[in-house]
Amino acid sequence: MSREVPSSRQRGGADMTRALLSGLLALSVAACTGGAAKDAANDGAAAGSRPSGGMAAERSLASGTRVDATIQNGLSSRTNKSGETLRATVSGDVKDAGGRVVIPAGSIVTLTIDKLEPGSDQVRPEGRLSLIVNSVMVNGQEYPLAASLEPVPHTMQGRGITKDEAARIGAGTAIGAAAGQVIGKDTKSTVIGGAVGAVAGGAVAARYAYRDVIVSAGAPIVFTLTQSLSIPAK
Repeated sequence: MSREVPSSRQRGGADMTRALLSGLLALSVAACTGGAAKDAANDGAAAGSRPSGGMAAERSLASGTRVDATIQNGLSSRTNKSGETLRATVSGDVKDAGGRVVIPAGSIVTLTIDKLEPGSDQVRPEGRLSLIVNSVMVNGQEYPLAASLEPVPHTMQGRGITKDEAARIGAGTAIGAAAGQVIGKDTKSTVIGGAVGAVAGGAVAARYAYRDVIVSAGAPIVFTLTQSLSIPAK
């Protein structure tokens, strides 16, 4: 039985076909390998973007963020003094640029009285009031704040005449009476001098009488962050 032997042309065609198939197979393997590598790289990047150890990502507030709050307890220049601590309550949720809450409503802000002085015509009619924003408590953790505080709403309340001021009135009256005696050399002049002294003493009292700076409990305050604030998400 005779067997047909492939011609050289047929053998060449078969070899070419096998070469093409081998090339396509190699390309397919390379493509699969590249895709797997890309997926692995993406998975690695995603894993890198997630905090390790199961820790929550941080949320941040940029410098310039405004925070509204209310003073918990009132203060007065008659009873409070510089160096004392005040607390305020955040009025509403403070959110980052993505709309996520960073400082929840109800968080406690700690402030320090920097300057607190009553007013008087002798020194400064409007008194002095300066508060420093120190920190905020979020999820049981205290975070320092760098912020500028807008003017705090307050009122001025007269104290009335104090003991020292009454002494000044008496001194003014005595000086007036003595001047009357020196000038007039008689009772009438002394009475006039005493009357003038009383008026002068009243002017002294008005000049020195104190008007206290009063901030009521629940007074609204607004402060603006001067540095960014980062807090771990709960």
